[in-house]
Amino acid sequence: MSLNCLVYVSLANQEMSDKHLQDLLKKAREKNEALSITGMLLFRDGFFMQALEGEKKDIEELFTTIANDRRHRDVLQIYKKPISQRSFPDWKMGFNKIDDKSVAAIDGFTDFLKNPTPEFFMHRASEAEALLDQFKHQLFF
Repeated sequence: MSLNCLVYVSLANQEMSDKHLQDLLKKAREKNEALSITGMLLFRDGFFMQALEGEKKDIEELFTTIANDRRHRDVLQIYKKPISQRSFPDWKMGFNKIDDKSVAAIDGFTDFLKNPTPEFFMHRASEAEALLDQFKHQLFF
């Protein structure tokens, strides 16, 4: 058994209404449950950050599928690493929609969350981890 966590970021190719996001989450949660994958998805104004936890082979295959999905672009893997335990053990896919109010409440708030880009996180894995950790107790839907 080789439990791993993979985090990536991307930009949406279309407007993502709450209905779009709910449909996306429903499908992701069903697929993740079948694969024993857990994780979290953050969204802000067309920017996605997602953590996937599970068997290395399963998350790598899922990430390949995600990277080829035409609903988004600029898909960048921030990191993939072995983990001893899951950070999101009870979530087939936790979700938080980041807004100005939630950004302002973050300790050490910086302007990168006003207009996040995949490139910002490319060499800042620790910031990605901190951001996911910050929101893991504040699920949206």
